[in-house]
Amino acid sequence: MSKTKNRSKNPDQKNNSDDNTQDYQDRQRKTSSVIPVFEERNCYYLDRGNDQTAKQLTNFVMEPLKGIKMQDGDKTEIEFHLQDGQIITSLIDGTSFSSVQQFRRQIKKLSGIDMTFCGNEVELVLIQNYMKAKYAGYKHCMGLPYTGIYKKDGEWIYVGDEKTVDARGKTTDSIISVVEDNKAIESDILDVRPITKTELKLLSRDLFRFNTYERTVNIIGWCCCAFLKERLRQKRIKFPHLVVSGQAGSGKSETEEKIIQPLFSMQGGGIMCGGISKFSILKTLNSTNLVPVIYEEYKPSRIGKIAVDLMSDALRGAYDCQVAQRGRPDQSVVNYMRRAPIVVVGESSFDEPAVRERIIDVQFAESDRESVHTKHFNALCGREQLLNKLGKSLLQMTLYLTDDRLNILIEESKVFSDQKLKSRTILGMSNVFLGILFLSELYNSYGLSLWEETGLTDDIVKNSIIGNAVNNQDGGMVESIITDSITKLDTMAKKGIYRKGIDFLVSDDKNELCLRLNLMYDEFTKYLRDKDVNCDRLSFRQFTKQLRKEIYFKGYDNRTFKAPGDGNQEERAKCYILNLKKLCASCPDLEVFKSEFTTDDDGFMDVNEQTELPFT
Repeated sequence: MSKTKNRSKNPDQKNNSDDNTQDYQDRQRKTSSVIPVFEERNCYYLDRGNDQTAKQLTNFVMEPLKGIKMQDGDKTEIEFHLQDGQIITSLIDGTSFSSVQQFRRQIKKLSGIDMTFCGNEVELVLIQNYMKAKYAGYKHCMGLPYTGIYKKDGEWIYVGDEKTVDARGKTTDSIISVVEDNKAIESDILDVRPITKTELKLLSRDLFRFNTYERTVNIIGWCCCAFLKERLRQKRIKFPHLVVSGQAGSGKSETEEKIIQPLFSMQGGGIMCGGISKFSILKTLNSTNLVPVIYEEYKPSRIGKIAVDLMSDALRGAYDCQVAQRGRPDQSVVNYMRRAPIVVVGESSFDEPAVRERIIDVQFAESDRESVHTKHFNALCGREQLLNKLGKSLLQMTLYLTDDRLNILIEESKVFSDQKLKSRTILGMSNVFLGILFLSELYNSYGLSLWEETGLTDDIVKNSIIGNAVNNQDGGMVESIITDSITKLDTMAKKGIYRKGIDFLVSDDKNELCLRLNLMYDEFTKYLRDKDVNCDRLSFRQFTKQLRKEIYFKGYDNRTFKAPGDGNQEERAKCYILNLKKLCASCPDLEVFKSEFTTDDDGFMDVNEQTELPFT
């Protein structure tokens, strides 16, 4: 830009190219125009009149493609044509033209040093007026700060990343999604074809058999109901989140990757819980009202208290679709609604009662995964495209379903009011059942029966939902944590921190290990903290509740222990009683909490290697 000005002041430095440029400017100059700005070779020039050389303002020109009306301020989609032939398309906030400093900051963000502007405030306004006059007829539309379903003129539409479609699959450009920094959530659901009747019948054979019914019914039911989340919100019906917890190798991550994500045609993995921040959570949960946000590797003892509190706050806030506000440097305020459904995957669930009421907690255990489940799971893994198509069909059904029919399904889902559970828990159970009924509605549209094709019955579905809710009322942990903790307790007993006969008993003849955990647990958590032991720490209540679910738990009763101190006094005390043989099978590395011999169910004796047989 400065070169052009310098050459115009010194005629001796002009060459043929400069003469041609001046002639071109003379031909293009619009001296009679009210706006003294014109374009030349992808640059803006200011016509200064009086036969003066035009002032070059930019090395690019701008073409507005689309004006977008949004709640937090209008945006414009602009195509930048650079002097060197580059074309850059970007959404520009209205504040970018508020000052020269803001405008320069914006173009530097787009192209670094490739784009320049050498004008002042008045000349920037003249460029805007020139653009408005030249492109007065460019399109305008409405912009949403999220992807998902939206009700427009009484009909539901789906607003995706690239296009917007209605219930008939027809595209519309009157509404678009404007989501920034949303690479963590990408879905190709609009690029997938709906499932056919033959494909639906084929998929039905495995859909609910990849694990126990208590797990599959709750997971599939929740996923199907997630498509209705926004429609339920507008009816003031809350929607719970899904928490999948379990030990390593139990299948929780595979289920998330191979079952849940394909139903929503999601691309990429989930978000690591260890790297979250309050602002990143707000941005992500605000970006969709249908495709779930998946958080992986939830391990409270490893990700730290701050991340645990952030996750708990996210689940509580998103359950109620609460709005959070963030301020901008220009004193404006941006609202972020926690509108997304959430899936949390990890080795531990949540202990906080307020959170537990707002989640569907599905616990996985490696011991429950049978070969027949693996067979059906592998079959589903090979039919990922059919799961994509099923999700696309559920989306179309979501847009197509009338409010009257949805109200009927909602009423049919209210079958758990007789359960002695909290109201939020019952609502979550009803949501899962609503998802199954919604899936059944899709089957009916194909002339099929969900029950006949999948082998489910109404009782199986209801009992699976009730069983999962009841079993997890006081749960939230996973078996691997309990097993690992007992191994650490055994190590502490070997070091003499716990006293045999006072803190614990090992009874070979009764096949029992008796633990006075009310005396032992405080020392246990202190030991883990002081020694920086790599083991998840649970609250005492959570530990004992999960312990009751282990296969080696025998009961909670009185046993005779030695009284602390000198002497041989005894006392009766409550303790947790474990089956010694089953415990040793689950924890083969035990040394103190281990029987020298146990008797199997047939009455034969399993003899330790160090034990000599009394006969030859």
